[in-house]
Amino acid sequence: MSTQRRAWPRTSLLLWLSLVLGISAACTRGLDESEVVPGLSIRVSAAPGPDTVIYRRSITRSGRDTTAGTRTMVRRVVKGAGGTRLLEIEQRFPGGGGEIVDTALADLRTLRAVAHRSHQPARTMRFDFVGGEAEGSVSASEPAPDTARRVEPVYQALGGPIFDSNVLDLVIAALPLEPHFTAELPFYIYERGGRVEMPVAVREETRVGFPALGDRDAWVVTVGVPGAPATIWVDAETRAVLRVRYDLTARAMSFTDDRMTPLPR
Repeated sequence: MSTQRRAWPRTSLLLWLSLVLGISAACTRGLDESEVVPGLSIRVSAAPGPDTVIYRRSITRSGRDTTAGTRTMVRRVVKGAGGTRLLEIEQRFPGGGGEIVDTALADLRTLRAVAHRSHQPARTMRFDFVGGEAEGSVSASEPAPDTARRVEPVYQALGGPIFDSNVLDLVIAALPLEPHFTAELPFYIYERGGRVEMPVAVREETRVGFPALGDRDAWVVTVGVPGAPATIWVDAETRAVLRVRYDLTARAMSFTDDRMTPLPR
């Protein structure tokens, strides 16, 4: 089947990297618990939570850093259909001239995307991932005066299970990281037509200084996000995400999230 044609203008990479999320409909529908990448080991904390982590965001242009607010992430384990354990991740961060609120739902065992919701200043997005397909809608957050609310139905064939790009850093932290580790992982990006294969590689394990956490041994992992290659620092001891940086090549800028919340003991 053909991919749903987009009627919306292309958003900036800062916005589409935030795409997310799912919830109520997926909780009441049958879930495919198959692995996203067969044979790939995924290790996720099963603590019921909620667990709140705050990251400080900065933007770098022409070698100058500017503070750009914070990203707050709340993780909790919830029950899905048939007692399936799901991981719910709610994130809040600045974007589009306001605040973006994304909620992702994934299978706890495999991190397979189940659903996502994104509430942005200009639009609302709702997707469910069922049977290798993404189904949902995109609509204007606030309709223009004297006009009907514009809702665009979305259908995208994904070719199988997939990870949600909105929780890319959590997926990377759950991988069996080791020297020379590489993988090709499928992530969902609505604006890119759905399924996007991204190369992942461990660059090194090294000691790094972080603003709020001091020196930590960390895995440094690169991810080939189209147009915005990412680097993710994962704590070698706790597997917490310490730092995430996206380099937006077309805009000659980058943005970085540094963890401010103390690490679990």
